[in-house]
Amino acid sequence: MKILWLATIIFPPLAEHLKLRRANKGGWLYSAAKNLIENNDRIKLGVIIPIRELSNVRKVVLDRITYYVIPAPPIDSYNKRNVLDCKFAIEDFKPDLIHIYGSENSISAAICKANGGMCKTLVNIQGLASGIVHYADGGLSWWNKLTNVTPLDFYTGTFLLNIKRRFRYRSEYEDYVIKHVTDIVGRTQWDHDHVLTLSPNIRYHFMNETLRDTFYEEPVWSYDNCKKHTIFVSNSEEPLKGAHQVISALPIIIKQYPDTVVNFCGSDVMSSDWRSIIRFQGYHLYLRKLIKKHGLQQHVNFLGPLTEEKMKQALLNAHVYLMPSAIENSSNSLCEAQMLGVPVVASYCGGTPTLVEDGKTGFLYRYEEIEMLAQRIIQMFAKPDLSTLSESERTVALTRHDRKANALSLIEIYNEILKA
Repeated sequence: MKILWLATIIFPPLAEHLKLRRANKGGWLYSAAKNLIENNDRIKLGVIIPIRELSNVRKVVLDRITYYVIPAPPIDSYNKRNVLDCKFAIEDFKPDLIHIYGSENSISAAICKANGGMCKTLVNIQGLASGIVHYADGGLSWWNKLTNVTPLDFYTGTFLLNIKRRFRYRSEYEDYVIKHVTDIVGRTQWDHDHVLTLSPNIRYHFMNETLRDTFYEEPVWSYDNCKKHTIFVSNSEEPLKGAHQVISALPIIIKQYPDTVVNFCGSDVMSSDWRSIIRFQGYHLYLRKLIKKHGLQQHVNFLGPLTEEKMKQALLNAHVYLMPSAIENSSNSLCEAQMLGVPVVASYCGGTPTLVEDGKTGFLYRYEEIEMLAQRIIQMFAKPDLSTLSESERTVALTRHDRKANALSLIEIYNEILKA
């Protein structure tokens, strides 16, 4: 069985081979690829990976995976060259099935056009641009979007006022992709309902996700070893991730626990270094103003982009993991926190209720209610024993993200599609 993947993440062995800097995200997909070929000797795996640094197609074979490295288009457009590059990979590899990871990328539309319906194709839902667009600005007011503009925004066009428009462009590609594939793989009730609304007759397959290797290994979280009253937030780079909601709720928490600290994964918006400041986008500027307004400089840290190992350590250090997003399909960081047994607080949005059972494997609150966010954190800080919650999270997560079970499930889906 020959399976050709399209992935927008550079796998670590390929990055090393091409002498490119290894990305800090997407390790879960490489882990899934390894487990797929380890659990079935009959599968031959090819992967198309678009990379901006390259100008020509390259074919590389590493560890039983055939890579087709192609020049990458912008996320919101593609051209004839991108279609021809995808067509070359398809004709050279001759797959029985094409598996696209991510529905909203322009390159996903390019491979559908290159395929022309000749080969059965499925798409794995990551996020859904059409479902995200309503929440893309994180609830920021028109005034806050207008008054937080940086030189980089003028250069790149990344104005906060344009953020919903960018997702609308992506949703157009997504609509094209979903209407030109035969099957969908999803993992939450939210993506199921949205996909069947877009394409009522499409075949939907449920499959849980495999996480990054480090999170299956010891050590795991313990109350005794964590840093008390420390909150970890895994993304602060865009409004829909809700960092501004955390900052707005923090003064309420500090009244009860004055030593509270929030560690954000993301750009240091409080930096005084001019090289960092010139990289600021409008949202970074807004966060900086908000922190100064509330006088929270001593209560927030921005850790920059984190490697897989550093992300795990940040989670182990935390008293609570907080996912404050306006919308998520299935947050891998939340799942990684549960795998380690870190107490979880998350906004009730998108596919999160599929992952978190309120009061048993985490605690939920409404995104808009910063008062509820604050009180959930305060309740967690007040608990003298979080071992029951921690163990429940790990039990559920270990089953949900079982690597072998998920690999076998994917093989079963491939066989089902090819027989259909």
